[in-house]
Amino acid sequence: MQHYLRSARPLEMTSDERLLTSPDGTRIWAEAIGDPSNPAVVFIHGLACSATLFDKQFLDPVLLDRLYMVRYEMRGHGRSDTPASIEAYASVHQAEDFRAVCEAFQVWKPWVFGWSLGGTIPVDIANHLGPSYISGVIYNGGAVLSLALCVETIPESFVPLMPYVQSTDADTIARFAQRFVEGCVADPVATLPWPVKLQWMGSFAAQPPAVRAWSHDREQDETRWRAEARSWRVMLIQGAEDTHCRAAQLAAQVRDLYDDAEVYILEGVGHSPQFERPDIVNGLILNFIEKGR
Repeated sequence: MQHYLRSARPLEMTSDERLLTSPDGTRIWAEAIGDPSNPAVVFIHGLACSATLFDKQFLDPVLLDRLYMVRYEMRGHGRSDTPASIEAYASVHQAEDFRAVCEAFQVWKPWVFGWSLGGTIPVDIANHLGPSYISGVIYNGGAVLSLALCVETIPESFVPLMPYVQSTDADTIARFAQRFVEGCVADPVATLPWPVKLQWMGSFAAQPPAVRAWSHDREQDETRWRAEARSWRVMLIQGAEDTHCRAAQLAAQVRDLYDDAEVYILEGVGHSPQFERPDIVNGLILNFIEKGR
Protein backbone atom coordinates (compact mmCIF):
# COMPACT_ATOMS: atom_id res chain seq x y z
CA MET A 1 0.00 0.00 0.00
CA GLN A 2 1.81 3.09 -1.26
CA HIS A 3 0.09 5.53 1.09
CA TYR A 4 0.82 3.43 4.19
CA LEU A 5 3.54 5.59 5.73
CA ARG A 6 5.57 4.98 8.85
CA SER A 7 4.82 7.07 11.90
CA ALA A 8 7.29 8.51 14.36
CA ARG A 9 5.40 7.16 17.37
CA PRO A 10 7.79 5.21 19.62
CA LEU A 11 7.24 1.52 20.30
CA GLU A 12 7.42 2.06 24.07
CA MET A 13 3.66 2.64 24.26
CA THR A 14 2.29 0.85 27.33
CA SER A 15 -0.35 -1.80 26.86
CA ASP A 16 -3.24 -2.54 29.23
CA GLU A 17 -3.21 -6.28 29.97
CA ARG A 18 -6.02 -7.82 32.04
CA LEU A 19 -7.54 -11.10 33.14
CA LEU A 20 -11.29 -10.53 32.84
CA THR A 21 -14.18 -12.58 34.19
CA SER A 22 -16.96 -13.56 31.81
CA PRO A 23 -20.53 -13.89 33.19
CA ASP A 24 -20.18 -17.66 33.68
CA GLY A 25 -17.00 -17.17 35.74
CA THR A 26 -14.50 -18.11 33.01
CA ARG A 27 -11.42 -15.88 33.05
CA ILE A 28 -10.47 -14.35 29.73
CA TRP A 29 -7.03 -12.87 29.02
CA ALA A 30 -7.16 -9.59 27.10
CA GLU A 31 -4.90 -6.69 26.16
CA ALA A 32 -5.42 -3.22 24.68
CA ILE A 33 -2.93 -0.76 23.26
CA GLY A 34 -3.06 2.57 21.47
CA ASP A 35 -5.19 5.71 21.85
CA PRO A 36 -8.74 4.88 23.05
CA SER A 37 -10.08 7.86 21.09
CA ASN A 38 -9.09 6.14 17.82
CA PRO A 39 -11.23 3.57 15.97
CA ALA A 40 -11.18 0.27 17.88
CA VAL A 41 -10.34 -3.12 16.40
CA VAL A 42 -10.74 -6.38 18.34
CA PHE A 43 -8.43 -9.17 17.11
CA ILE A 44 -9.54 -12.79 17.55
CA HIS A 45 -7.09 -15.65 16.89
CA GLY A 46 -7.53 -19.13 15.45
CA LEU A 47 -7.81 -22.70 16.72
CA ALA A 48 -5.06 -23.94 19.05
CA CYS A 49 -3.29 -20.59 18.77
CA SER A 50 -2.94 -17.48 20.91
CA ALA A 51 -3.10 -13.71 20.59
CA THR A 52 0.68 -13.56 20.18
CA LEU A 53 0.15 -14.18 16.46
CA PHE A 54 -0.97 -10.54 16.23
CA ASP A 55 2.34 -9.16 17.52
CA LYS A 56 3.18 -7.73 14.09
CA GLN A 57 0.06 -5.58 14.35
CA PHE A 58 0.42 -4.65 18.02
CA LEU A 59 4.02 -3.50 17.50
CA ASP A 60 3.36 -1.59 14.30
CA PRO A 61 3.93 2.16 14.92
CA VAL A 62 1.38 3.28 12.31
CA LEU A 63 -1.42 1.14 13.69
CA LEU A 64 -0.49 2.18 17.23
CA ASP A 65 -0.75 5.80 16.19
CA ARG A 66 -4.11 5.56 14.42
CA LEU A 67 -6.05 2.68 15.96
CA TYR A 68 -7.03 1.38 19.38
CA MET A 69 -6.19 -2.33 19.23
CA VAL A 70 -7.62 -4.98 21.52
CA ARG A 71 -6.88 -8.70 21.50
CA TYR A 72 -8.04 -11.53 23.69
CA GLU A 73 -7.59 -15.27 23.91
CA MET A 74 -10.71 -17.32 23.41
CA ARG A 75 -11.81 -19.59 26.24
CA GLY A 76 -9.84 -22.81 26.06
CA HIS A 77 -6.84 -21.06 24.52
CA GLY A 78 -3.64 -19.44 25.73
CA ARG A 79 -3.87 -17.59 29.02
CA SER A 80 -7.66 -17.83 29.30
CA ASP A 81 -9.40 -20.49 31.36
CA THR A 82 -10.12 -23.92 29.89
CA PRO A 83 -13.58 -25.10 30.98
CA ALA A 84 -14.02 -28.87 30.87
CA SER A 85 -17.34 -29.34 29.05
CA ILE A 86 -18.67 -28.62 25.58
CA GLU A 87 -21.52 -26.61 27.11
CA ALA A 88 -18.99 -24.03 28.31
CA TYR A 89 -18.06 -23.30 24.68
CA ALA A 90 -21.62 -22.54 23.59
CA SER A 91 -22.36 -19.61 21.31
CA VAL A 92 -23.78 -17.47 24.10
CA HIS A 93 -20.55 -17.76 26.09
CA GLN A 94 -18.47 -16.76 23.07
CA ALA A 95 -20.62 -13.65 22.70
CA GLU A 96 -20.44 -12.89 26.42
CA ASP A 97 -16.64 -13.15 26.34
CA PHE A 98 -16.53 -10.66 23.48
CA ARG A 99 -18.83 -8.27 25.33
CA ALA A 100 -16.78 -8.59 28.54
CA VAL A 101 -13.67 -7.57 26.59
CA CYS A 102 -15.40 -4.62 24.94
CA GLU A 103 -16.88 -3.37 28.20
CA ALA A 104 -13.60 -3.74 30.08
CA PHE A 105 -11.82 -1.46 27.62
CA GLN A 106 -14.88 0.75 27.01
CA VAL A 107 -15.00 -0.11 23.32
CA TRP A 108 -18.26 0.56 21.48
CA LYS A 109 -19.06 -0.70 17.96
CA PRO A 110 -15.55 -1.97 17.28
CA TRP A 111 -14.29 -3.54 14.10
CA VAL A 112 -13.55 -7.25 14.40
CA PHE A 113 -10.43 -8.87 12.92
CA GLY A 114 -11.14 -12.59 12.84
CA TRP A 115 -8.36 -14.96 11.86
CA SER A 116 -9.15 -18.60 10.98
CA LEU A 117 -11.56 -19.98 13.63
CA GLY A 118 -11.78 -16.47 15.11
CA GLY A 119 -13.93 -15.60 12.10
CA THR A 120 -16.85 -17.54 13.62
CA ILE A 121 -17.27 -15.17 16.58
CA PRO A 122 -19.17 -12.47 14.60
CA VAL A 123 -21.96 -15.04 14.10
CA ASP A 124 -22.20 -15.41 17.88
CA ILE A 125 -22.10 -11.64 18.31
CA ALA A 126 -24.93 -11.13 15.80
CA ASN A 127 -27.04 -13.85 17.40
CA HIS A 128 -26.71 -12.79 21.03
CA LEU A 129 -25.64 -9.12 21.04
CA GLY A 130 -27.20 -7.98 17.78
CA PRO A 131 -25.57 -7.06 14.45
CA SER A 132 -25.29 -3.40 15.43
CA TYR A 133 -22.88 -4.28 18.26
CA ILE A 134 -19.95 -4.11 15.82
CA SER A 135 -19.06 -1.87 12.87
CA GLY A 136 -17.88 -4.62 10.52
CA VAL A 137 -15.50 -7.52 10.08
CA ILE A 138 -12.05 -8.11 8.62
CA TYR A 139 -11.78 -11.81 7.82
CA ASN A 140 -8.18 -12.99 7.60
CA GLY A 141 -6.37 -16.18 6.64
CA GLY A 142 -8.84 -18.99 6.02
CA ALA A 143 -11.41 -17.33 8.23
CA VAL A 144 -14.28 -19.62 9.18
CA LEU A 145 -17.41 -17.57 8.43
CA SER A 146 -19.53 -20.01 10.41
CA LEU A 147 -19.01 -23.49 11.80
CA ALA A 148 -21.44 -24.97 9.28
CA LEU A 149 -19.84 -23.22 6.29
CA CYS A 150 -16.37 -24.42 7.27
CA VAL A 151 -16.93 -27.80 5.62
CA GLU A 152 -17.21 -26.10 2.22
CA THR A 153 -13.78 -24.50 2.41
CA ILE A 154 -11.60 -27.28 3.86
CA PRO A 155 -9.33 -28.68 1.12
CA GLU A 156 -9.52 -32.42 0.51
CA SER A 157 -5.82 -32.66 1.35
CA PHE A 158 -6.49 -31.34 4.88
CA VAL A 159 -9.35 -33.71 5.74
CA PRO A 160 -7.06 -36.67 6.61
CA LEU A 161 -5.24 -34.42 9.09
CA MET A 162 -8.31 -33.65 11.22
CA PRO A 163 -7.95 -36.82 13.39
CA TYR A 164 -4.44 -35.64 14.28
CA VAL A 165 -5.76 -32.21 15.29
CA GLN A 166 -8.13 -33.84 17.77
CA SER A 167 -5.94 -36.78 18.83
CA THR A 168 -5.55 -37.48 22.55
CA ASP A 169 -2.33 -39.46 22.09
CA ALA A 170 0.65 -37.57 23.51
CA ASP A 171 3.10 -38.93 20.97
CA THR A 172 0.81 -38.01 18.07
CA ILE A 173 0.32 -34.50 19.44
CA ALA A 174 4.04 -33.97 19.87
CA ARG A 175 4.74 -35.08 16.30
CA PHE A 176 1.81 -33.27 14.70
CA ALA A 177 2.27 -29.91 16.46
CA GLN A 178 5.18 -28.97 14.22
CA ARG A 179 3.33 -30.06 11.08
CA PHE A 180 0.27 -28.05 12.10
CA VAL A 181 2.31 -24.91 12.77
CA GLU A 182 4.34 -25.17 9.58
CA GLY A 183 1.08 -25.53 7.66
CA CYS A 184 0.02 -22.10 8.90
CA VAL A 185 2.45 -20.34 6.53
CA ALA A 186 3.34 -20.79 2.88
CA ASP A 187 7.11 -20.96 3.45
CA PRO A 188 8.02 -22.06 7.00
CA VAL A 189 11.75 -22.07 6.28
CA ALA A 190 11.74 -18.41 5.28
CA THR A 191 9.10 -17.02 7.66
CA LEU A 192 9.18 -19.12 10.86
CA PRO A 193 12.26 -18.57 13.04
CA TRP A 194 12.78 -21.40 15.52
CA PRO A 195 11.73 -19.39 18.63
CA VAL A 196 8.49 -18.38 16.92
CA LYS A 197 7.82 -21.95 15.78
CA LEU A 198 8.34 -23.20 19.33
CA GLN A 199 5.93 -20.60 20.68
CA TRP A 200 3.23 -21.61 18.20
CA MET A 201 3.82 -25.31 18.84
CA GLY A 202 3.53 -24.66 22.56
CA SER A 203 0.09 -23.09 22.11
CA PHE A 204 -1.06 -26.17 20.22
CA ALA A 205 0.47 -28.74 22.58
CA ALA A 206 -0.71 -26.99 25.76
CA GLN A 207 -4.37 -27.08 24.74
CA PRO A 208 -6.39 -30.13 25.83
CA PRO A 209 -7.40 -32.05 22.67
CA ALA A 210 -11.04 -32.06 23.79
CA VAL A 211 -11.10 -28.28 23.60
CA ARG A 212 -10.00 -28.37 19.97
CA ALA A 213 -12.92 -30.69 19.27
CA TRP A 214 -15.44 -28.65 21.27
CA SER A 215 -14.38 -25.43 19.55
CA HIS A 216 -15.48 -26.99 16.26
CA ASP A 217 -18.35 -29.19 17.42
CA ARG A 218 -20.30 -26.62 19.44
CA GLU A 219 -23.70 -25.56 18.12
CA GLN A 220 -24.05 -22.23 16.33
CA ASP A 221 -27.28 -20.63 15.14
CA GLU A 222 -26.72 -18.68 11.91
CA THR A 223 -30.30 -17.42 11.54
CA ARG A 224 -29.98 -13.87 12.80
CA TRP A 225 -26.52 -13.41 11.28
CA ARG A 226 -27.75 -14.42 7.83
CA ALA A 227 -30.90 -12.31 8.10
CA GLU A 228 -29.51 -9.11 9.63
CA ALA A 229 -25.75 -8.85 9.04
CA ARG A 230 -25.66 -8.54 5.24
CA SER A 231 -25.07 -4.79 5.54
CA TRP A 232 -21.86 -5.16 7.59
CA ARG A 233 -18.81 -3.70 5.89
CA VAL A 234 -16.53 -6.67 5.34
CA MET A 235 -13.04 -7.30 4.03
CA LEU A 236 -11.41 -10.66 3.30
CA ILE A 237 -7.62 -10.96 3.27
CA GLN A 238 -6.73 -14.43 2.09
CA GLY A 239 -3.55 -16.25 1.14
CA ALA A 240 -3.55 -17.96 -2.25
CA GLU A 241 -1.32 -20.76 -0.86
CA ASP A 242 -3.44 -21.48 2.23
CA THR A 243 -3.38 -25.26 2.74
CA HIS A 244 -6.10 -25.05 5.42
CA CYS A 245 -8.66 -23.32 3.22
CA ARG A 246 -9.88 -23.17 -0.37
CA ALA A 247 -9.36 -19.50 -1.12
CA ALA A 248 -11.73 -19.25 -4.07
CA GLN A 249 -14.57 -20.93 -2.18
CA LEU A 250 -14.10 -18.66 0.84
CA ALA A 251 -14.12 -15.57 -1.37
CA ALA A 252 -17.35 -16.77 -3.00
CA GLN A 253 -18.94 -17.26 0.44
CA VAL A 254 -18.02 -13.74 1.51
CA ARG A 255 -19.43 -12.16 -1.65
CA ASP A 256 -22.63 -14.20 -1.34
CA LEU A 257 -23.24 -13.39 2.32
CA TYR A 258 -22.43 -9.66 2.39
CA ASP A 259 -23.57 -6.71 0.27
CA ASP A 260 -20.43 -4.65 0.90
CA ALA A 261 -17.34 -6.85 0.73
CA GLU A 262 -13.75 -6.24 -0.36
CA VAL A 263 -11.66 -9.31 -1.23
CA TYR A 264 -7.87 -9.50 -1.45
CA ILE A 265 -6.11 -12.74 -2.41
CA LEU A 266 -2.38 -12.50 -1.67
CA GLU A 267 -0.04 -14.58 -3.83
CA GLY A 268 2.72 -16.50 -2.06
CA VAL A 269 0.90 -16.27 1.26
CA GLY A 270 -0.50 -19.13 3.34
CA HIS A 271 -2.89 -19.34 6.30
CA SER A 272 -1.45 -16.39 8.27
CA PRO A 273 -1.39 -13.21 6.13
CA GLN A 274 -1.12 -10.98 9.22
CA PHE A 275 2.16 -12.73 10.09
CA GLU A 276 3.54 -13.50 6.65
CA ARG A 277 2.87 -10.13 5.01
CA PRO A 278 2.18 -7.57 7.75
CA ASP A 279 3.31 -4.76 5.44
CA ILE A 280 0.34 -5.43 3.16
CA VAL A 281 -2.16 -6.54 5.78
CA ASN A 282 -1.58 -3.63 8.16
CA GLY A 283 -2.08 -1.19 5.31
CA LEU A 284 -5.29 -2.90 4.25
CA ILE A 285 -6.60 -2.81 7.83
CA LEU A 286 -5.97 0.89 8.21
CA ASN A 287 -7.34 1.87 4.81
CA PHE A 288 -10.48 -0.22 5.28
CA ILE A 289 -11.29 1.22 8.69
CA GLU A 290 -10.55 4.81 7.76
CA LYS A 291 -12.84 4.51 4.73
CA GLY A 292 -15.61 3.29 7.04
CA ARG A 293 -15.43 6.15 9.53
